[in-house]
Amino acid sequence: MDTLFLVMRILHVFLGVFWAGTIIFVAVYLSPSMREAGPGAGRILIGLQRRGYFTVMPIVALLTVVTGFWLYMNIISTVGPIWAGSMSARVYGVGAAAGLVGLLFGVFWLRPASINMVRIMDRLGAAAPGAETEALETELTRYRMRSGSAIRWIAVLLAIATLTMAVGRYV
Repeated sequence: MDTLFLVMRILHVFLGVFWAGTIIFVAVYLSPSMREAGPGAGRILIGLQRRGYFTVMPIVALLTVVTGFWLYMNIISTVGPIWAGSMSARVYGVGAAAGLVGLLFGVFWLRPASINMVRIMDRLGAAAPGAETEALETELTRYRMRSGSAIRWIAVLLAIATLTMAVGRYV
């Protein structure tokens, strides 16, 4: 086993664990807790944005997918195209597809909804009570629902990806 393969595998596993673990934690614990907290939860979302969460997570997700693709292609080039038709390759492929769809959902569905929620929360802080506040609250609720459904779908996809990557070698 060469050094580059080992480094790519370590990166893929570490980044994948971080990505899946973070998303599943957010879906199962953080998001429901924030919903229960009500308006005060906005500070948490703003804090996440300040710490770069909405920038770091797509980068982690992309690097996980890229290193996984590199590993997959490396195995095909090392073992041969016959491996591409094996059950292991198929199981890895299902995990790769789930991870790729999770990445796309995160970048094009979850991230924009979350950033819009932060933007609206900032505007709510400066808005005078009345019609403007009500309109912003309505828009915020729409983005909360969008974000909530996105995070749940991504968590399921990443759970599938994690499970298939864990067993792919043994089938």
